[in-house]
Amino acid sequence: MTPVKKTTKAAEVKKAEETTAAVAMADVKAEVKAEKAAAKKTVKNAAEKAKAETKKAKEETKKVAEKAMEETKKVAEKAKEESKKVAEKAKTETKKAADKVAASAKKVVAPKASVTVEFRGMQYSADEIVEKATKAYKDAHQKVAVKTIEVYVKPEEKCAYYVVNGEGSDDYRIEL
Repeated sequence: MTPVKKTTKAAEVKKAEETTAAVAMADVKAEVKAEKAAAKKTVKNAAEKAKAETKKAKEETKKVAEKAMEETKKVAEKAKEESKKVAEKAKTETKKAADKVAASAKKVVAPKASVTVEFRGMQYSADEIVEKATKAYKDAHQKVAVKTIEVYVKPEEKCAYYVVNGEGSDDYRIEL
């Protein structure tokens, strides 16, 4: 019977070892479960903290943006005021300059003049000669503007030659 007891004692030891292993396994499972719960709580806390910090950062960003907008408006208003001042000053200076030019233009008035050429009993008015030369040129050159005209009177030939815009020709001749 001793051998039965050994077998029984071995079975008891084995059962005790299994129970110890099961208890150890249960302890490990409980620790894992506790660590998992703690990790979950830590993650939840971190997420809440991040959410709160994000909300705070949004509020700070909004405040900074509002302040920047206010500063921008102030700067724009200042620039607008300065532009008005500069424009008014420029307008005043321009008016002064225009008044000076107008005053000096009034002072420099060319005298009315007339030139008459007399030769062998004939009289030729310089204005009429220039007018005839201009008309003759315009009749021949309708699309060209007369900017300058020079007239050379030859009373002995009873004619005048003219040069228009620096261009002359023997054909540029009028009878007096």
